[in-house]
Amino acid sequence: GDGSLTLSKRKRGGYHYHLRIYSGEKKYLEYLNNLFLNLFGIKGRIKKDERKNSSFYISIQNASIFFYFVMLGSEIGKKKIGKISKIIKDKNENFLHFLAGLVDTDGHVSAKRIQLKQKRYLLLKEIERLSKKLDLRCSIPKVNYTNGIPFYYIRFDNKIPLRWKK
Repeated sequence: GDGSLTLSKRKRGGYHYHLRIYSGEKKYLEYLNNLFLNLFGIKGRIKKDERKNSSFYISIQNASIFFYFVMLGSEIGKKKIGKISKIIKDKNENFLHFLAGLVDTDGHVSAKRIQLKQKRYLLLKEIERLSKKLDLRCSIPKVNYTNGIPFYYIRFDNKIPLRWKK
């Protein structure tokens, strides 16, 4: 889903290591917070996102968790490359979970299709390539402009086996 890893210098030396995960559903963040507590013994704080009316985020300031996500392939700071980490590419089940999370935050599901929208063309191109490997039918990345800014999208039929499927 949507999130960020931020590294910032401390006044007294060293760094602050910050993980944030955003969602429109506070209940989902509570679920994630319990996962962090059960898996790592660390609980974050859930806060209202002041920039958006109906959005919340979980904030975790912990170097171990920060570097765990870096090890998995997450980028520090603003996502520019949008690469998919090796651990996701190498296991089909991980890719399907990754794709489901991405659709949850950057996608749209209707009765006939699933659409995934991104600013990063290369990320969608990689998703298209990995989807073909699993025989998931999707379109090639196409461009659409919103207020003069290019956004890219791909479409799947609504038959892919993601976690929210019945």
